[in-house]
Amino acid sequence: MEQKKKEQDVLVVRDEQTGEIGVVAGLKRDGTPNMKPAKAEHAQDFLRFDRHGDVLDNFFANFYRQCTNPKRFAFYRVTAEGIENVLMVMREMLKKPDEYREVLAAHRVDTAKYEQQAEQMRQEAQQDTDQGIVSETPDGVSGRQEDETESQSAEAEQQIPAEWGYKPIDDSRLDRTEIAERWGIDLAALEASGDLERMRNYGKSRLIDCNPEIGGIRVPMQARLSLRENSDGTVSLVPHPIRRAPNYDEYLNVKFTPEDQENLKKTGNLGRIVEVVDPTTGELLPSFVSIDRITNETVSVPVRDIKIPHEVLGVAMDDDQRAALFRGEGVYVEGMTSKKNGKVFNATIQINADKRGLDFHFGSRKQEQRQEQTQVAGGEKQEKPRKLRIGNTLLQKPITDEIKKGWEQNNWVYFEGLIDKKGQPFNAYVRPNHKRGKYDFSRKRPDESQIYEIKPDNASRTQVAVNSEGKTNEATKHVGEPLQRGQTAPANEEQQRRQQNANKPRMKM
Repeated sequence: MEQKKKEQDVLVVRDEQTGEIGVVAGLKRDGTPNMKPAKAEHAQDFLRFDRHGDVLDNFFANFYRQCTNPKRFAFYRVTAEGIENVLMVMREMLKKPDEYREVLAAHRVDTAKYEQQAEQMRQEAQQDTDQGIVSETPDGVSGRQEDETESQSAEAEQQIPAEWGYKPIDDSRLDRTEIAERWGIDLAALEASGDLERMRNYGKSRLIDCNPEIGGIRVPMQARLSLRENSDGTVSLVPHPIRRAPNYDEYLNVKFTPEDQENLKKTGNLGRIVEVVDPTTGELLPSFVSIDRITNETVSVPVRDIKIPHEVLGVAMDDDQRAALFRGEGVYVEGMTSKKNGKVFNATIQINADKRGLDFHFGSRKQEQRQEQTQVAGGEKQEKPRKLRIGNTLLQKPITDEIKKGWEQNNWVYFEGLIDKKGQPFNAYVRPNHKRGKYDFSRKRPDESQIYEIKPDNASRTQVAVNSEGKTNEATKHVGEPLQRGQTAPANEEQQRRQQNANKPRMKM
């Protein structure tokens, strides 16, 4: 009986902005909770979970990944039995949260670990961006839908089926009534959202809410959907529910090597061709293998079903590049042009079994360095020079055009007030080291011929003249302290008093 009660737990959510309260029935397209009234007619829509199930973890993982303002919502775990009365009581208690703090705390869901996981993913994504890496992985999807590189990737993905000559699946052979009854899915809504078009072209829908009937009971779940052509000529709907984590150990008859696991974690693609058994015929088929980054499902597609392109977004593929793609490897390509905005970009492309087309990894350093640093000539590797990317600041100090001018001449430039990792200021001569890909720092003064002197701006001329060159200025010569940047007059009452006293005429004796 106790286990049955646990299996009937549901989530109650309160919008802290509006005060709206309801039972969670999945997520909306924008990642916010889908609230349903605690009415019997909505009971089949409620998200239900047991103590040891994955449903709760999956829900919050997706919630923190998709919702732009998660702190706006508070979640409470309560039993589904008598939920209408429970919700009524909770609504009254939430009007006086201080008075019922202990009671509410017993039911409130501690989401700290989910927030930490989401923050860790964001930090890792930010670190990748700072290093010039914007590569989606199954373990950490950033969810930045407006990012330009992701838009280019999505654009390329949509273009591939048409370019490669796929024959769309005939969805008219679907039994729409059976799908609505069995899965609780409205194909007309999928058509309106554009998901059905992706499914026709051997792709998957976005993550949607569905309510399959299992053993006479409706079980709310989130899944991606695809279409499958059957041997008898019919077409079936295939759901792909969210898995708790990818399986990095094996897929059907294929055992993953440590290198395979590393590739799957970094790029979502196996990086080689393997023979995968066809569950229906038992035939071993050379296949590409990838991981669905949204559902964590492992996916394969036979090599024979993928056509390697001769051109990708305006860039012709040579025989070596096409051969590498055919082997499942990544190929770094420069000068591709976005058809959406006309911008030129570079990326590593690779066959992705889940997309049944090309995957785009932006700024993949491994392939980029392989392309930029190494040339093979007579069997020997020759290093090519690379350039360190110069930003707008260095250790919290601005990098001006004058500084860049000195660095272009490979000279040292003196910086004052750089901030180290411990937050302490220091002064040093700095110049970029393009070979090592980082900056060189020297506290000792280098040879004069290697120093680029920065001319002080007008605001600093007096400061430099008085403090560094030993010159005097009538307005500030008696302030008694080194001048600050831009100072051309006494800065406070004490300095003003000293200056005035020094300027007073003295009586001759």
